[in-house]
Amino acid sequence: MKSSRAFRRHSARLLFTLLLTCGPLSAFAFDDYPRNPALNAIHYRLQLTLAENSEEIQATTEILFEFNRDGVREIPLDLAGLTVDRVTEAGREAKFTHTGAKLTIALAGSYRSGDRALIAIQYHGRPTDGLIIRKNKFGDHTIFADNWPNRAHYWFPAIDHPYDKATAEFLVTAPARYDVIANGRLLETRSLQNGTKLTHWREETPIPVYCMVVGATEFAVVHLGEAKTPGDEFQVSSWLFPKDHMKGYGRAVQMLEFYSELIGPYPYEKLALVQSSTRFGGMENSSSIFFGENAFDENTVAHEIAHQWFGDSVTESDWHHLWLSEGFATYFGHLFFERADGRDRFVQLMLADKAAYLQAYGKDPRPIHDPAITDLFRLLNANNYQKGGWVLHMLRHVMGDEKFFAGIRDYYRTFRDRNALTDDLRKVMEFHYGQPLDWFFRQWIFEPGYPVYDAVWKWDESTQQLRLRVTQRQEQALFRMPLDLEIRTGSRPQREIIQLSEREQTFTFKLNARPQSIALDPDEWVLKVLTLREEN
Repeated sequence: MKSSRAFRRHSARLLFTLLLTCGPLSAFAFDDYPRNPALNAIHYRLQLTLAENSEEIQATTEILFEFNRDGVREIPLDLAGLTVDRVTEAGREAKFTHTGAKLTIALAGSYRSGDRALIAIQYHGRPTDGLIIRKNKFGDHTIFADNWPNRAHYWFPAIDHPYDKATAEFLVTAPARYDVIANGRLLETRSLQNGTKLTHWREETPIPVYCMVVGATEFAVVHLGEAKTPGDEFQVSSWLFPKDHMKGYGRAVQMLEFYSELIGPYPYEKLALVQSSTRFGGMENSSSIFFGENAFDENTVAHEIAHQWFGDSVTESDWHHLWLSEGFATYFGHLFFERADGRDRFVQLMLADKAAYLQAYGKDPRPIHDPAITDLFRLLNANNYQKGGWVLHMLRHVMGDEKFFAGIRDYYRTFRDRNALTDDLRKVMEFHYGQPLDWFFRQWIFEPGYPVYDAVWKWDESTQQLRLRVTQRQEQALFRMPLDLEIRTGSRPQREIIQLSEREQTFTFKLNARPQSIALDPDEWVLKVLTLREEN
């Protein structure tokens, strides 16, 4: 039986979760994709036929929709560059128009809110993007989906935006010598009579469309082990080009176990690490991560595995909040090395990110949240990756480890398999911190820049006082941040915390002797430029 105090704490968390989950979570989404609140894609079923050494595909995509309003008369979908042969609604012929990248299906049925409809689109052609069909570095024929950010609609019809997540399954007919990988659980492989093989995968957890993928070529499949997570075990495997069969993926099993313990339950059925011939060095496709054919390193592996929780399971509902995916994967990727290899390795990674961000900011001074960016590939920048990781690092220091990680676990638990915005994260973290954090998110996410501290200290022998003056020299707005101060007068250093928020502030400390050394932010918790000197 819980104590009354524990019960009140549990009740408060339950109320908080209900407040978040009952209301609209994706208000204030600003990117220019036209949301359709009347429709919700529930499930995609892709039947795909791939031919030997051909760039042509034959396919049928079935989509199960649920209606959120009465009287919906048409369904607009994204589909570019392919020829639509037939569309059916609940098995009956349906009228459609296909102009440019938009497929619009006229509905014959009369639907009320809560009803569902199954739409099937039969089509063929040569994908110009999204499904990359080419030879790999060894000259072997390969087919790999490469959807990010909105390129899935070049090979299957979809609501090609992460705001509308769905489950998915893939029935792929390919040459019998090919192995086929996709999201989710393998349900069936079946040899057919014509020298082909049918492979059937099903993902039963809602994922963003950009993570719905297939890969087909000859693979050497290596079982890396079972990741033992709280309450379950998951198979971890690598899918490699046979001529690279000795290549491995490091500590992937330990990474999955670490994140499951730190954040919450792993959200998918398996984890496959797949060597591929695609655009990116690593792509976090849910349960089936695709790595560039020459891009293996442990930092990338940790980053993409962390994405399974942040980006894949908790997905930004607006592209301009991409840091909720990339900043999280960057920071949590580093956290594995903090646990596995020690604090020095972790700080080294954080300082490398700091240097990359400062260099990028000097060329293009923007905030993390920047609606002015309309080319989605320009969002793959140091703001969303490196600075986003530093934002989490600083928030951890402001809140303390216990409250920070409790908040992260609650954020994941609340928005698992759903969408979130920065304000959703802020509310969860405020709940655990017990204080407002609007100032923190405003200055680090919605405003540009970083603090530039000029610190000068002076020792007064007559009063036995240390005086420290700190000036913020940046041209941008002032930053409010706590900064650790370490004063060494003997064998044991003295630690203080100073709160900075003004253009110039002076602090005094009574000491027993003249300081041997002074350090500001010695543990590297704040993204900053700092000069510290003794006044002559």
